[in-house]
Amino acid sequence: MIQMHAFYIFLIAAGLLIAAFLYVALSTRNAREINMQSAYGLRKLLFFVVLAVLVLGIGMTLGKTPYPKANELPGKVVFVVGKQFSFALSDTPITNDQDYEARTYGIPVQVPAGSLTEFRVISFDVNHSFAVYSPDDHLLAQTQAMPGYVNRLRVRFDQPGRYYVLCLELCGMGHHRMRGVFDVN
Repeated sequence: MIQMHAFYIFLIAAGLLIAAFLYVALSTRNAREINMQSAYGLRKLLFFVVLAVLVLGIGMTLGKTPYPKANELPGKVVFVVGKQFSFALSDTPITNDQDYEARTYGIPVQVPAGSLTEFRVISFDVNHSFAVYSPDDHLLAQTQAMPGYVNRLRVRFDQPGRYYVLCLELCGMGHHRMRGVFDVN
């Protein structure tokens, strides 16, 4: 539903922009004297209108970002390794292929609801995308799994249930089956 509202707003904005361009294109057919003083005044007014809209937009949305404060310690740390074609999630670091195999097919990691969870994400082979989906199939957070580099993704899960991890970066022929799971209790 929200996508349709955004689409309608886009159509209205595009229509206004097209109308403005048409007006300017049609009005320049007849040469006339331009008052530079009023043109610069109009330019200054438009600058401050755009600046006010940007500041208002930032003020309305910046506080709603999902990122936790930098000094807040996570309640749970989950170690994640991506490897063609699955994710291994564990409470302890995964350092080799044997750990990876054991955690890929082991029981899902348990995450307490409401606590800040930090995922430490790395890859053993190629770049992957670590995308966390809620039990009702909404994308909640995403980061990259890269070989040789640990990305830290902090998320707070309030809704209990089974969460899915999918790869959003084409990583090979088995990309479509690259998954992982964890439970929030």
